[in-house]
Amino acid sequence: MRSSMFFRRSPDADADSGGAGVSRRDVLAALLAGAAVTATWTTSSAIAAIEAAGGPAAKRPGLSADEMALLSAAAQVIVPATDTPGAQEAGVPHFVGALVAGWMNDDEAALFRKGLADLDASARARYQRGYAACTPEQGAELLQALRAASPYGGRTFSLTDRILDPKAPFYLRLRDLVVLGYFTSEAGSNQELRYLPVPGKFESNVDIKTWPYQVVI
Repeated sequence: MRSSMFFRRSPDADADSGGAGVSRRDVLAALLAGAAVTATWTTSSAIAAIEAAGGPAAKRPGLSADEMALLSAAAQVIVPATDTPGAQEAGVPHFVGALVAGWMNDDEAALFRKGLADLDASARARYQRGYAACTPEQGAELLQALRAASPYGGRTFSLTDRILDPKAPFYLRLRDLVVLGYFTSEAGSNQELRYLPVPGKFESNVDIKTWPYQVVI
């Protein structure tokens, strides 16, 4: 079981349908429902899942190789490998990359890319190397500093609402998308959570100490 230190959208935001008559919240809800949880994420499977859930096809270039390397390093810091797979092993970077290409609107994608670039610049200023070349400890220190410098005025415990909030800072957007991608992957849902595909009988005396702490997203 892991324990990670890294662990509202405006009223008109749900009207963003990407021209397909389906809101981005609906797409996210469909992904959260688990319809696409069949295997470790790949770029093609993540894009297919977004399309199947009602999202538009990829409409802009995906992240570059350098951006993907940076995203992969950051994702692994947020969800490291322990006794269960980490973000990289679960294919989370491919999932987030697909969201940037085919789910975010243009402004969000631009801000996300800028956030990655700023994170890389902070690594070069502090450690004279790009973020992807930093040690996990250095990467964690940089994310902790980014977290401290990312105040958030939203008041919600909903992961979905935070992801859909256009005012959420880059740190929260990065962290929440990594968490979403991890716990909708086969590795995250089957090995980290207690996955019950079919509800069983009611049991009043269950030792929940043996369950992973986070059982829902």
